[in-house]
Amino acid sequence: MNAPASHQLALVVRDLTAIIERLTDAATAARTLSAATDWQSAAATAFHDKADAWAGQVAGLVCVAETARTDAAHARDRAALREADAYAAAFAPAGAR
Repeated sequence: MNAPASHQLALVVRDLTAIIERLTDAATAARTLSAATDWQSAAATAFHDKADAWAGQVAGLVCVAETARTDAAHARDRAALREADAYAAAFAPAGAR
């Protein structure tokens, strides 16, 4: 038997949370490396610019992942309500159906 939709969506929410944490860590690490770069050479300046740009792109992905996580959490909650209603209907007394 397949897991209920609410359970599957809970796993999606959990996994998106982990992705958000990793993306946030990656953006922070890129910004830290960029800030630590010695600006004395052309290569260092180029690295700094690319690291900052990459950190901004990763931070943008965090926003997308947070939106997906919120949508998945809402879908999980709706699925849980439907599952609870179906369960209650299945076990309601015959006259209440």
